[in-house]
Amino acid sequence: PHICPICNSKVVKIGDEVAYKCADKNCGAILRERIYHFVSKKAFNIVGVGPKIVDRFLDEGLIKDAGDLFFLKEQDIQHLERFAEKSAENIIKSIQSRKEIKLEKFLFGLGILQVGEETAFDLARVKGNLEKIKNSSKEELEKINDVGPKVAESIYNWFREKKNLDFLQKLRKAGITIISQKLKVKSQKLINKTFVLTGELKTMTREEAKEKIRELGGDVSG
Repeated sequence: PHICPICNSKVVKIGDEVAYKCADKNCGAILRERIYHFVSKKAFNIVGVGPKIVDRFLDEGLIKDAGDLFFLKEQDIQHLERFAEKSAENIIKSIQSRKEIKLEKFLFGLGILQVGEETAFDLARVKGNLEKIKNSSKEELEKINDVGPKVAESIYNWFREKKNLDFLQKLRKAGITIISQKLKVKSQKLINKTFVLTGELKTMTREEAKEKIRELGGDVSG
């Protein structure tokens, strides 16, 4: 397609990237998908707030971005059809329970272009806190494992856009606490080995498997 079917902006293909994208970063569909990503299991993991609930909140004008979720009150949503008092209470409790989050999940939830789970983990492991990542130069970012020039530029540019900085400020005002945990490497048994996990595991979740591999000195790739 040459025109975005949602906002009628031009559709573009950037450089040698495979994907075609809407040129308008403020396209309603992009903003909607960004919130879906933010609340997803691998990011903030806000249980009970899936795409349908997000759509309803957006359509009712209750939120404009993911940060607004943390300012919702029961009375804001309990009047909505199929949102009984108990249901509204559970949703607000679920949202408020996710105010503490690990740095790598926070970074992943921001939806920075080309920053997947493993890149977010590497950033958190090397830099340790959000301020250091925010203030890093492109050259410093490129020194991190699996962060090439394009990824470094994407991270660097994200932290220099005013709307993104305003979003981070909104999350701080909402009381979001970022937990920075240093990885405890128990042995070097898997040093210089990289693992790709796919499918289901019989005795543990993928997250548990990733943690064990890292504790034994190995790396996990997407």
